[in-house]
Amino acid sequence: MPAISVIIPVYKVEPYLDACVSSVVGQTFSDLEILLVDDGSPDRCPELCDAWAQKDPRVRVIHQENGGLSAARNTGIEAATGEFLAFVDSDDMLEPDALRRAWEAQQACQADLVIFNLVYVDEHNHPLPAPDFSGFRDEVLTADEVWQRYFVLAEQKIYYVVAWNKLYRRELFKTLRYAPGKRYEDQFLLPGLLAQCKTVACLRYVGYRYAQRGGSIMAQGSSRNYLDRSEFLLEWCDSFAGKGDFLRAEGLLNDAIANLGEKHRFDLSTPAQRARYRTACRGCAAAYRMLAQRTGQRSMLLRAALLGLGLPVYLAFLHSRQ
Repeated sequence: MPAISVIIPVYKVEPYLDACVSSVVGQTFSDLEILLVDDGSPDRCPELCDAWAQKDPRVRVIHQENGGLSAARNTGIEAATGEFLAFVDSDDMLEPDALRRAWEAQQACQADLVIFNLVYVDEHNHPLPAPDFSGFRDEVLTADEVWQRYFVLAEQKIYYVVAWNKLYRRELFKTLRYAPGKRYEDQFLLPGLLAQCKTVACLRYVGYRYAQRGGSIMAQGSSRNYLDRSEFLLEWCDSFAGKGDFLRAEGLLNDAIANLGEKHRFDLSTPAQRARYRTACRGCAAAYRMLAQRTGQRSMLLRAALLGLGLPVYLAFLHSRQ
């Protein structure tokens, strides 16, 4: 059994794949299994993956039909044999000591999760000045402390969220999987992940290079433009309510409502997208009913009732109170 299984989903990254895989096979921590999950890539990536398997016996290749990033990650999770898991996006790179430093931090405090720092780079691998992650420090946190830090950050909050600057106990994924078909799959996963963590080791060491490419999903505008954001906020609301943090749960719910109120942001040109929008609006009413039941606050029942009449009615009510 290898110590760490590194999962690399591969799709349409022919110009970047060799540099990515080189950064993994060249790690100073060598007790690795490297899983290249070719997600039906239509370019030469399948051939490049097979060539890497010929070069390095630690590399295994899985070819599958295209199912998206979540499906590729989930395939890697199910195939992995390592005690720990790490993810690398196939157009990004690890620094040579990244996994060794993460491993040593895990061993030092028996962490369930290790997070190491990152830097944004352009397509030529030149570091970008923003966002600035230099404020992070070495520390050991509980899951609640991770959330506290997350909620006070701006763009830097991705340090805690994204999949690929982390070392995970494999047991964290015993039942946990990435949500298929979601644009911000890491956000959907986060509550279930942190709920299992007693100890999270955080490192200021910059071990991950996150490439900014014009054609990538992450370059396609603000998260507020996609219904996924309101959907994961609703899931987070339910998670925090389950922990008894009703103030935080209501705040997340109100963020979801405010985002859905910006209807002009969303592409609602298809019946499926319009139905998805209506489902999210109904989810807000259901969330307020849930909070009313758990807190006994009658004002929340009023908000749930108004949301049941439609989001415009509720927004008009809020405007009248200003």
